[in-house]
Amino acid sequence: MANDYLAFFNLQQDPFRMPPDPFYFYPAERHNEILSSLNFAIEQKEGFFLATGEPGTGKTTILKVFIEHWNDRAEIALIMTPRLNPEEFLAAVLDDLKVPLSGNNKHDMIKEFRSFLLRTTAADRRVILIVDEAQNLPDETLEELRLLSNLETEKEKLIQIVLLGQPEFRERIMHSSLRQLNQRISVRSSLAPLSYQETVDYIQYRLMKSGATAILFDEAAKKSIYAYSGGIPRLINLSASRAMMAAFVDGSRQVRGKHADQAILHLQDAPHPAAKRFSRGAIAAVAAGVMMAGLVGIAGFRLNLSGHPGGAPSSPATAQTASQPAVETASTGSPQTLVIAAGKANLRVEPAMDARIAARADQGERFVITGWKDGDDDHAWYRISHSDGRELWVRADKVIKILDRKHP
Repeated sequence: MANDYLAFFNLQQDPFRMPPDPFYFYPAERHNEILSSLNFAIEQKEGFFLATGEPGTGKTTILKVFIEHWNDRAEIALIMTPRLNPEEFLAAVLDDLKVPLSGNNKHDMIKEFRSFLLRTTAADRRVILIVDEAQNLPDETLEELRLLSNLETEKEKLIQIVLLGQPEFRERIMHSSLRQLNQRISVRSSLAPLSYQETVDYIQYRLMKSGATAILFDEAAKKSIYAYSGGIPRLINLSASRAMMAAFVDGSRQVRGKHADQAILHLQDAPHPAAKRFSRGAIAAVAAGVMMAGLVGIAGFRLNLSGHPGGAPSSPATAQTASQPAVETASTGSPQTLVIAAGKANLRVEPAMDARIAARADQGERFVITGWKDGDDDHAWYRISHSDGRELWVRADKVIKILDRKHP
């Protein structure tokens, strides 16, 4: 089904898949500036580089492009889970760099590390330590990081340290207890969301990289996506992907404003943390667009993107407590179906994130809805009928619902 979805739009691959991919790196002005600054800091053997930005603004994608650029000329340690104490952090760094150890105590570890740095520098290779989500580092580990930066010769630094984090990290290191670390950061950059024109170019750029030969999104769709995403690439990808799925279900090879609005209304049922900072006015405008689209109607079928298959939330009489939400059963009328909108969706035996995964579904697969439930984990869930006869559960934010079974 995923191949059918891509073929429908004449695409070779999914243009808005969520994992950061250097292939899709869009060289926006601010992103290019940060990448250039980062490369300059490594070339000049500056001690610390700091880049901050809101979640979803592209830090990880820039990081992957940077690593690709330096991979053949440097030894790189990448720490993605920085909630480590100093000893654990040092061990993780040495392990990532494949530094051989002759002892387990810290003195021996530092000694071996310095020898490794000297050998690598003599071979004209850089040693780069990258810490993603640096705002999660404990204070004592930040101090350990500062001490590692003391490993140097009289002429040059032996290790370059790159810190990526959210904006609060920049404020945190201003505290007096971290002033020595703060003083050592020689290059600082911050990521900002894309402008409206950059958002439009970003959407078209990713489509072209995926094989598109025509403009798939009309102006109304682009405006709705920008109003929802605020120019944050992760939210652009999320809303654009769901809008394309809505157009696919509609049988339309152009993604129109009504498709983007329908997708955004669905995403508002399971909002992304970064989306909360946008104005109520923008969301109200999107909702108004959906109401107009509803008056026009969609030939052949209707899309429903509310929190319940019937299109309206449960009445007070049927509402359940958060601790014991009831399973609602689909009506006995025309069967309601759903389409998997995410690239992959887990189908679980119970409506909970810790429930066993019984199967996986690809983007574009359809299932009949047999019930739904508001889960204990703040997610809404659909019970669906699987092709093997089992009834399984899928999270509501992974799907688009259809009220009848007429398909394009």
